[in-house]
Parts: sequence; structure tokens; C-alpha cells
Amino acid sequence: MAEIISAKLEGFKELEAVLIEMGEDLCYGKTASKVLLPAIRNAMQPVLQVSRQLAPYDEKNSTTPHLRDTIKLSARVPNSRDQRSIYSEPNDIAIGIVSARTDKRGISQEFGNKSVAAQPYLRPALESTAPRVINILGSFLAYKLQQYKSKKV
Repeated sequence: MAEIISAKLEGFKELEAVLIEMGEDLCYGKTASKVLLPAIRNAMQPVLQVSRQLAPYDEKNSTTPHLRDTIKLSARVPNSRDQRSIYSEPNDIAIGIVSARTDKRGISQEFGNKSVAAQPYLRPALESTAPRVINILGSFLAYKLQQYKSKKV
């Protein structure tokens, strides 16, 4: 039987108001580069680490790069390609992506194919670290917003 999880999320209206105030005060690009992108980079570090630990590794093969060596983290303002993704919303100001080699081998490891069983490493990394990611993101944003507010007063 599936476990039912409930959560109460509070403070988003206040967060949005402060981010809008910062955007109008400092400019939105600076708010994204000085607050949101570093927050995302810090918050997604656990996903990066766990995905590298979970990625299949062939100790016998030392001639080609290993999948875990191609895993990287990026935080950026969404470009036009990102905005076409089903995972992006029109109002997204910043996104964080943990990705790996996107050739047939990398995709086959994550999802499997007719010859290879799936050995997912990205999805389990995100699922298992989601609470930590949220906590880190919340703490980092709270710190940065407190810094901003204390400079304004």
C-alpha cells in the first residue's frame, strides 16, 4: 500500500514579495545571479554527489571516460531550449540541472533498453536527496534575503 505524505507549505507569498522587491531594487538579472543561481548550485550539490555514487562504473575499462565522470551540475537562467521543456514554467527565473552524457550509453543506463537493464542513477539521486535539497535551498535563501533586508534598513 502506498504511503500518503502530506506537507504544509508556508511563506511563498512573502518569499515572492521579497524576491520581486529585490528584482525591482537591484534588477532581476542581478537578483538571479547573486541570489537564486548560487542558492540552486548549493542546494543541488547532494544530487550531484549521490548521482556520481550511483552511476555505473566499469573498473576494467580505463580507456574511455566513465559515466560518473560526465555528470555535471549547472544553474542558469533558462534559455529558449529550456523553456520548451515540459519541466520548465514560463515564469521560471532560474533552473538547476544535474545531467550526464546524453548519448545512447548514458540514456540506456538510466532507462534501459532491449539489451541492457536500467541502472538509474539520476532519478534515485534526486528522489533520495529532495528533502536535503529543499532544506539547503530554504536556508540559503533565508540567509541571502536576511542579508538584503538588513542592508535596506
